[in-house]
Amino acid sequence: MMSQGSLEGIPIPFEKAVSDLEMRIMEDIVRTIRVNGFSTAKSDGQIRRMVQLGESEESIKKWIREALEITDEELEKIFSDVVYEQYYGYKRIYDTFGIKQIPFARNIELQALLAAVKVQTRAEFRNITNSMGFALRNPGTGSIYNSPLTEFYRDTLDGAVMDIVSGSVSYDVALSRAINAMTNSGLRTIYYDTGHSNRVEVAVRRAVMTGFRQVQRKINEQVAKDLGTDYFEVSYHIGARPEHQVWQGRVYSYEQLQSICGLGSVTGLHGANCYHDYNAFIPGISVRNYTDQQLEEMMEEENTPKQYLGKEYTAYQALQKQRQMERGMRKTRQDIRLLEAGEASKDSVTVC
Repeated sequence: MMSQGSLEGIPIPFEKAVSDLEMRIMEDIVRTIRVNGFSTAKSDGQIRRMVQLGESEESIKKWIREALEITDEELEKIFSDVVYEQYYGYKRIYDTFGIKQIPFARNIELQALLAAVKVQTRAEFRNITNSMGFALRNPGTGSIYNSPLTEFYRDTLDGAVMDIVSGSVSYDVALSRAINAMTNSGLRTIYYDTGHSNRVEVAVRRAVMTGFRQVQRKINEQVAKDLGTDYFEVSYHIGARPEHQVWQGRVYSYEQLQSICGLGSVTGLHGANCYHDYNAFIPGISVRNYTDQQLEEMMEEENTPKQYLGKEYTAYQALQKQRQMERGMRKTRQDIRLLEAGEASKDSVTVC
């Protein structure tokens, strides 16, 4: 079984590609604010603004193309190297039972699925980049509204430059407001028909993991079929969400994987942000990784709150808190980098 760490590592190159894209776009907005905000001649500033907006839109298109090229390369690696290793990870089981495993390249059914999943995942990437924008909070009503990328770009620039030129606020304040709006929301992929949105790296991670899980599921179930069993052992990992703790580490029939573990549903086994897997298990021959008693003891240990800096956390709560802190650190790093790109005063950067 792939470990939680191995699974979490799969989407990292994709997340980096879109995070770099996000920073490029936000830095370009900051650069344009800086140049136009410091402009003294109104007519010159308007002309410069129009030119720069045109240049920026072309740059964004170019950066998106580059990000897509990177993700295409990474997709090939995952659905060749990683899947190949997972497939042959069962070789010892086949050898133990004297069954010949079909060579990876000659597994027609799996190769067809791989081809389909790659096409599907690439299409999802393109949908994500075509609907990028920012999800912003209306200061009057508090409601969230979605702003397409180019519209957000123009509105942010107009608002910041208007504040600076009118003298209502300082350059640093106007710049900080624009940066805060960007980093609070983050670049998002927006589904305009429903108004629902996700941060770009979250949408990308989900697209990659959904595709990989489809292939992983096919391999697991083919192995079980070849070995003549309808039973599977679900993996265990520390910090599982409470709903998953009750069924992790145990053995189930395929029907029970669906009815008990929620296989095939968004919130269940192999669903969104789930790092559990399931492997073929032959009753009377296979040996479980953990007994029921061991699982109960581990769960009790995990769910017993531990004190840290005056607060108590279970293992799951500690993991959620860690991720919350990581998101906050990411926003702060973005704020600092954008303020520096906008040549804000040292005091503004320090306060950030």
